[in-house]
Amino acid sequence: MIKKIVTGAVLFSTLALNLSAFDTNKAEDFDAFYSHMTQKACAASKLSIGSDEVMQMLREEKKFTLLDIRTKGELAVLGLKTANTVEMPLEHLFEKENLAKLPTDELIVIVCYSGTRATMAAASLKMLGFKNTRVMKGGIVGLAQGNTPKSAPLK
Repeated sequence: MIKKIVTGAVLFSTLALNLSAFDTNKAEDFDAFYSHMTQKACAASKLSIGSDEVMQMLREEKKFTLLDIRTKGELAVLGLKTANTVEMPLEHLFEKENLAKLPTDELIVIVCYSGTRATMAAASLKMLGFKNTRVMKGGIVGLAQGNTPKSAPLK
């Protein structure tokens, strides 16, 4: 009887320990990725790209993908209509078939409303191996502010 109780307690403890454990390998990957992201490093980051630079790339018809990760509701109010634009809401971005639609050999500029979701998406895409990703500084708001008669890509 005591042997059954001790064996049960050991099994329960082992099971409880495994249920509360986290993925050590993923934690190490996140640590390696985020450990260098001090305030100074983030301020100097080349992760963001200004609306003026994106407008210039559109004017010059540069090859890049403008990945719009806003919700369908946001897109219904204001959408980006360029040949470069791929609309893929963040909630569906990491589905296997959607990741397969993204280029691995060219720049991906990610756009959301203000840049917050785009920053999370860019960091995650970089961890998945999409090395050439940037975040539109200021999001769609920044892009709208950067769209002037002088900078507009329309001819």
